[in-house]
Order: sequence, then C-alpha cells, then structure tokens
Amino acid sequence: MFSIIFTWLIVAWGALSCIYMLRCAWSRFPKRDVDVDDVIPFLYPVDISLAESLLDPATEFEFRWKLGPPQFREAQRKRMRLFLELTRRMAHNSKVLVEYADSEKNRQDPRRASLASTLQEKAIEVRLYSLLTGIKLRFWLLLRTDIWNAKPVLAHLRTAGEIDGLQTYSALKVAAAAAFMQLPPDELDSLTRNL
Repeated sequence: MFSIIFTWLIVAWGALSCIYMLRCAWSRFPKRDVDVDDVIPFLYPVDISLAESLLDPATEFEFRWKLGPPQFREAQRKRMRLFLELTRRMAHNSKVLVEYADSEKNRQDPRRASLASTLQEKAIEVRLYSLLTGIKLRFWLLLRTDIWNAKPVLAHLRTAGEIDGLQTYSALKVAAAAAFMQLPPDELDSLTRNL
C-alpha cells in the first residue's frame, strides 16, 4: 500500500514539475520589444558607496573591535541583509538591461547592436555575481552564525566567481550610458541615477 502511494506521489510531483518548467519557459519569452521608455522607470537605484562601505574590511574590523560578540553578530546580520537587498537590485537592473539589449540587437544599426552586445555582456556578469553572492548571503543568514559561532566576512563577497561585483556594476553603468547616448541629457541623467 505504501509503495502505491509513494509511486503516485512521484508521478504527481513529476507532472507538477513539468507544468512548472513549461510555465517558466513560456514566461521567459518577451511579449514585445523593449524600448527606451520601458527601461528607466523599472530600474532600482543602487548605492555603490553604501555597498563599498559594507564590503570594507576596515569597517568590519572596527565593528568587531567596538562591539561585543552578540552585538557584532546582530550588526553583521543587518549588514548582510542590506547587502542582499543591494544585490537583488543589481540583479533586477541587469535583467531589465538584458531584455533591452536583446531587443536592441535585432535592429539593423550595427553600432547600436555592438553597444547592446557590450551592455548585455556586462549585465550578464552582474547577474552572475548577484546570483552567487545572493546564494552565499542566504546561506549565511539561514545558517544563523550565532548558533554555529561562525564569523562570515562580508569583505569576502567583493568577488564571487572571479567577478569583482562593484567594478562590474560600474562597468555596466558605463555600458548603459554608452548604449543610451541617443537620450536627451535629462533622461540620461535619470538613467545613471536609477542605476
């Protein structure tokens, strides 16, 4: 009796996973071309100076030195959650820019296609960095470092998968500014502020 129930559970799980994969595959295809007007309002601002201060080893050392172990762990958890939010914003912005670059590469202008290609490469690097860093941060937050007495160091998250996240994000901003040169100056300024 148990084996029959177990078999049907496996079959049902397999069917549901197939439906989920089909839904994911269907939703990945863009419904229409993404133009410039679809990019700027959907970007989330990322404060690079805040990210640099969170990843600064001297700041972390100062917190360790000034605070007791329980206070340091709580401050470290807050800093990890804040950096996780910044990496989520980086991932979201890079996704929006990848969609724009995909639609831009289909245009006939070879110069715009080249700029879109560069933008897409940088956005994919940022997305990869955000994915790897997000996994580490979620693992650290889930692990509850105060229980295991482990001490994660945020400065180690500056690079993930041999990608320097902050430099790559800065390069993405430069590539986005180059790809959107046809914008009026005020809209270009809005784009760089939102990135």
